[in-house]
Amino acid sequence: MVVDEHCRITVVGERRQVDLAVPAGAPIASYVDTLARLCEQEEVDIMPSAWSLATATAEPFAPEWSLTELGIVDGQILYLRDMIADEFTEPVVHDVGERVAEAPQGPLDGRWNVHVRTIAVTVLGLGWLVATLIVAAGRHQVSPTALGAEALAAGLVLPALAWMAGEHAWPVPRSLRTTLALCAVPVLALAAQTLAAANWGERMDGPHASMTAGGLTTCALVIGALLGAFLAYAGAPGAATAAVLVAAAAAAVVGCALALTRADTVQSAAVVAVVAFGLLTIAPITVGRLVAFTGRRAEARTPAPESEDTDTVAAAVRSATVLLVLWSGGLCVVLAATLIELADSRSACAAAVAGCLGLALLLRAGAGRLVAEVVPVGLAGAIGLFVLLLVGSGHFGWPAYAGPLYAGVTAAVLMVYGLRRVVRRPELPPMRRPRWLTGVGTMLAGVSVALTAGTFGMAGWFLDIGRHI
Repeated sequence: MVVDEHCRITVVGERRQVDLAVPAGAPIASYVDTLARLCEQEEVDIMPSAWSLATATAEPFAPEWSLTELGIVDGQILYLRDMIADEFTEPVVHDVGERVAEAPQGPLDGRWNVHVRTIAVTVLGLGWLVATLIVAAGRHQVSPTALGAEALAAGLVLPALAWMAGEHAWPVPRSLRTTLALCAVPVLALAAQTLAAANWGERMDGPHASMTAGGLTTCALVIGALLGAFLAYAGAPGAATAAVLVAAAAAAVVGCALALTRADTVQSAAVVAVVAFGLLTIAPITVGRLVAFTGRRAEARTPAPESEDTDTVAAAVRSATVLLVLWSGGLCVVLAATLIELADSRSACAAAVAGCLGLALLLRAGAGRLVAEVVPVGLAGAIGLFVLLLVGSGHFGWPAYAGPLYAGVTAAVLMVYGLRRVVRRPELPPMRRPRWLTGVGTMLAGVSVALTAGTFGMAGWFLDIGRHI
């Protein structure tokens, strides 16, 4: 939009930036030298500059054109450009094959050679072993005692091989040793579950049993996984195996507690969701301490030369970044699954837990630094709220069409807001995260803890205590 036949623009030079109004219908050449002087552009007497204006990414405008003819509007930012700056630059010729060969290689650009082929065969064998045990257990093709014994033997041999490869300095990559050791986690979990079901499964059917059959399965799985994680860390000490050990310990505590309290599916989902959100909150601190602890242990075993200190720090930073992304992603998968279960349940407290944690996840997502860290957190919260709106209409007394209607309105609001921010003018200030959002997310997490207690029927118990005080 042009006002009073003048166009108000911002001209950016190498030293200064000027806001002014220029004749909209006059050729750029009639006033561009004045703009250059205002911006204090350097002039060379031997070869004077031929100034023109341009946008940030386009070529310079032809000087004989006006801003009106070029479609420039009020408030636009233009840059001074010398049209003959590169007039005497020699042409540069590049060979396409050489440029392709010199391009930096990413993780997917590795060559398929004998070494990689050997590692791939080994990993395929590990996956084949784990899949064979799981499928055999699911199809009941082998007796539980024999299958449990085979899984137990495999779970003990795999971390022992990883330990021997490290102690005897076999030419086995560290990643392969870690994979070899970590395969003990699902194998020993399967062994524990199979042996527990074969020896104590029938005792869980009575009304006086300490836990249900499902609780016994859960308890056996998490204890077996904890044993496998401990052996994996002993066989291949590192940040990855330490993180799996911490996760297995948390799963063992929560799983055994839920099994002993005979919690149902909704109650278990609420507890797991709250614990997963708590672990997600302390994920940066946990990952940092794990990497520092394993780094000190590795340095104590094999001290690195002083010349490699920089490489060691860089490797630790990369390890912490990858571990943080994987840790957050795994917790977000757990949160998304539990929030779906809570939102689809018939319990008002469970639906409220899903709503609180979904909002808390969205508020927490904006506090992240890495895209790979923020996206899973925001996606988990969005999934929980999405399911709550679509299938949880009965919790709020809404008609059947209200959930899809509100979900569609929410989508439209998010799209309009996002597009508005995308097409905003460059001179607008960037978005800043208000500090109070973190406090609101913490408050919602605290409310979800109280609502989780409500899924166990403790709300009435607390009310009765309050009446008798």
